[in-house]
Amino acid sequence: MLAASAAPAHAQPAIHQPPFGSNPVFTEETHAAPGHELIVADLHLPPNAVGEAHWHEWEEYLYVLGGSAVLDIDGMEPRELGPGESFVIPRRTVHTPRAGAEGIRAIVVRVHDAGDPVSTPAAERMPPQ
Repeated sequence: MLAASAAPAHAQPAIHQPPFGSNPVFTEETHAAPGHELIVADLHLPPNAVGEAHWHEWEEYLYVLGGSAVLDIDGMEPRELGPGESFVIPRRTVHTPRAGAEGIRAIVVRVHDAGDPVSTPAAERMPPQ
């Protein structure tokens, strides 16, 4: 028989709280796709924060853990994502990170050609495809 724990049954484990910003988790070469890197970041922004408009050469995958994200993507109507929702930002599309009223905590994943910049400011023109 197991002894009862002193903690309530609904207690949650402690979760790491990174500083505000895009916090790199890892950037690793992939053996499944030589010449490519898997990039993962822990995004933590305060309420109503707005980042710099930018773009990526490849798709960006966003998964919201807490709070909300306002998707501000060129050519699309703004929409809000809440906890447990995800979205794929198309490659070579200018977008601006925006946190909702509670801030945001999200995981961001990208696969890049090795050596590509993580992001490029929107003011810098995209090279022809």
